[in-house]
Amino acid sequence: MHEYHKAVEWVNQANEEAAKRGAEKVTALNVIFGESSDYSPEVVKGYFDEAAVGTACEGAKFNITVSRSMLKCPECGNLFEKKLLDYRCPSCGAEGNPTESGNEVELTSVEVE
Repeated sequence: MHEYHKAVEWVNQANEEAAKRGAEKVTALNVIFGESSDYSPEVVKGYFDEAAVGTACEGAKFNITVSRSMLKCPECGNLFEKKLLDYRCPSCGAEGNPTESGNEVELTSVEVE
């Protein structure tokens, strides 16, 4: 259900941005989903399409970027990509700590005409 609320939030934000710019049509939304965010980009897109009907966002493209989950080594400070069931630093072997990278769910920009 959180996907629905995010989609409606983004429709509202994009419509407000279009109005601020004096545009009649939102042509695209650029969004980032972290692979560990617990959001399904496809589900958000489906809800977005439904919520956009009758608004400046109707028919807008939904450009998705997926960010990888990153870990930071507490020993050597190395930032490295999280692998399935392997949290060891490739440089020193210490177990990495989670970072915010990979948890994003963000509308980064709105394109209008």
